[in-house]
Amino acid sequence: MFDSKKMGVQIAHLRIGNNYTQEQLAEELKVSPQAVSKWENGKSVPEVPMLCEISRLFNCSVDRILDPSSCVLRNMDFDYEFLVKPRIPAADYSGPEWPKSISFASLLTALKLFFGMEQRRDGKNCQINDDKEYILQSAITNICFGYSYAPHESIHDSFLIYGLDYELHSHADYSQDEFISLACSQIEHGYPVIIIPKEYTDTIFAVGFSDHGKILKGLGFLDGDDQKNARINFNQLNQYAGWYKADCDMMSIKPSNEIMPLTKACVNALLRGITLLLNNSHCGEDKMHGHGMVIYRNWCDLLREENHRNADQIECVFPNAFIHYENKLRTKQFFELCINIIPDIDKELMALAINQYNDIISLATEIATIAHQRNSFPKDSLKKKRNHMIEILRRSGEQEELALSYIQKATANIQK
Repeated sequence: MFDSKKMGVQIAHLRIGNNYTQEQLAEELKVSPQAVSKWENGKSVPEVPMLCEISRLFNCSVDRILDPSSCVLRNMDFDYEFLVKPRIPAADYSGPEWPKSISFASLLTALKLFFGMEQRRDGKNCQINDDKEYILQSAITNICFGYSYAPHESIHDSFLIYGLDYELHSHADYSQDEFISLACSQIEHGYPVIIIPKEYTDTIFAVGFSDHGKILKGLGFLDGDDQKNARINFNQLNQYAGWYKADCDMMSIKPSNEIMPLTKACVNALLRGITLLLNNSHCGEDKMHGHGMVIYRNWCDLLREENHRNADQIECVFPNAFIHYENKLRTKQFFELCINIIPDIDKELMALAINQYNDIISLATEIATIAHQRNSFPKDSLKKKRNHMIEILRRSGEQEELALSYIQKATANIQK
C-alpha cells in the first residue's frame, strides 16, 4: 500500500544525502519551500512530472521514491534498510593515533564531520579530519580537566556550537519495540542517534539500521581505545546486533533554535576548567577519580602507602599515568587554541602558562614510561621508583599551580 509518510521520509533522506536544504531543493524544482516541507511530512505528494524531476535530480528511480522498502529489497548491493550518508565527505584521519582515549570527544568530532560543518578542506574538497575538534570538545565537555571524571552540565555547549541539541532517552522508560522504533524514526529523518551503554562497551554513533532496527550501522567509540577513537570513516560502518537488549541511554540529535558562538563555548570551558583544575577537595571513594590539584596529593599518598606495605608492584600507576599524560596534553593544546579564539585574552600570560605545561607534559611522559615498564622493575628498586614518582608529582603540582595563576590573570578581562 502506498504510504505518503514513507515517501516523504525518502525525499528528505535523498535531499539530505545530496546536501540540499529544503530551500535549495525548492529553488531547483521551482516550487515553494512549503511544498517541499509538506512532501517530507507526508501531508501532500508531488505530481508525476515532479516525481520524474526529483528522480532525475537525485539520480534514482521513481520506484525508490514511491516505495523505498521494496527498492531496498531488490537492491542486493546493500544490506541495510536505511542509511544516512554524511553531507560532505571527510578525509581520512590525519592526526597522531595516540593519545586519543576520550571516546565522547571523538564522537562529537564525528558529529561535526557527519553534518558537513568542518570548514577546512583538503585538495579533494573533503573535510579535514584531525585532532583540532577533539581538543576543543575534550575541553568544552570538561573531560580533559579530570581523571575518569566528566561533569555533564556543559554537554549542551558541545552540541550548541554546531547548532544542534539532543534529547536523552533511557532504555528503562520504553519497551524494546518502542526503543527500536525511536532509533529508526530518528535515523529516517536524517539524524543519527548515539547509544550510550551503562557497561564498558562501544558507544554507538548510528547512522543506519537493518533487520527492522534490530541491527544498527555506525561507528563505535570506546574510552581508552585510542585507535578505535581515531578512525572516523563513514564508508566503513560497523554492525551492532542486539543493541536494544543492553542497559543503555539513547541521545537523539535534533536541530537547536540557537547556535552558541565558539568563542563563548571556549570562554565557558576555560573558566570552568580553571575552577576544576584548582580544586583541592576530594570527591568519591576512589582517590584517582576526580579533578584538580587534589589528584597530585592523593596520588602521592597512594604511592607512600604502597611503600609502607612493601607492595611487590607499582599498583596505582596504571592506567592513571596515561590518563594524566593525555589530560595535561589536551589541556595545554586547548589553552593554545584559546589564544587565537578568545579576543580579550592576555596572550603573553597564556604563553607563560603554556611553557609551564610543556614542562608538566615532559614530567608526565616520565611517569607514563614508568607505567609502561612497571612489570619489569626489580622488587628492590620499587621503593626508589615510587619516591621518584612522588618527586615528579610534587614538581608537576607546583608548576601547574603557577601556570593556573598565569591563566587566572590572563582571563581577568574576559566577559562570560
